[in-house]
Amino acid sequence: MNFLLIAIGGACGSVLRHLIQISVVAGRFPLGTFLVNVLGSMLAGAAYYFVIKYFDTIDPRLKNFIFAGFLGGFTTFSAFSLDFFRLFSAGNYSQAFLYALATVTLSILALFFGFYLTKLIA
Repeated sequence: MNFLLIAIGGACGSVLRHLIQISVVAGRFPLGTFLVNVLGSMLAGAAYYFVIKYFDTIDPRLKNFIFAGFLGGFTTFSAFSLDFFRLFSAGNYSQAFLYALATVTLSILALFFGFYLTKLIA
């Protein structure tokens, strides 16, 4: 049942992401993706606040539906932002900034590597 709730949440998040991305056109700038990442991060912050505040009364399946499902399908950037927030708010400032820098830099480099490796092989 837990996996089904995550799958349903993921489907809802993915569809909403797609609708936003096709609704927002701004020339070459990926405004739809930008908005989805910012909105998803804001929603993750709000949801995380409620999880902390009402931790004992929130069903774990609902947490999984929201975080792994809906927000995971909507944008994984929200998970990245939440991980950064947890490190930062725990006082692990250098780890938080290293995590952010390494994640963004290595993810972009990995995309280039995957693209050009596949181009070389295919």
